Amino acid sequence: MADALTFTLNFPFTSASGEQISTLPIKRLKRKDITAAQAVTKDEGAMEDLLVAKMLGITLEDLGEFDIADSRLATEVLREMAAARDLAALLGRSVVAGTQDAAL
Repeated sequence: MADALTFTLNFPFTSASGEQISTLPIKRLKRKDITAAQAVTKDEGAMEDLLVAKMLGITLEDLGEFDIADSRLATEVLREMAAARDLAALLGRSVVAGTQDAAL
């Protein structure tokens, strides 16, 4: 089983609950998460916010505190997840510990 990935914020913030947030675990979403977001809104931007918040395990209020750069990357992670691409590569992490660059 692959190691759990985390989302590291470039600009940490204090959450609504008073907790300093600098990293968040990334949860793979399911079809039921999309269905739940669609039941709340038909607006694609709002739906994307709901899914990003679910993926990172935070509230919409906390998502609203993200710096624009962190927000952009979180959206990219969601889109890459939906496209079944390698999230570790997007986040700049090796999938296998000790992997080295093949070009010498």
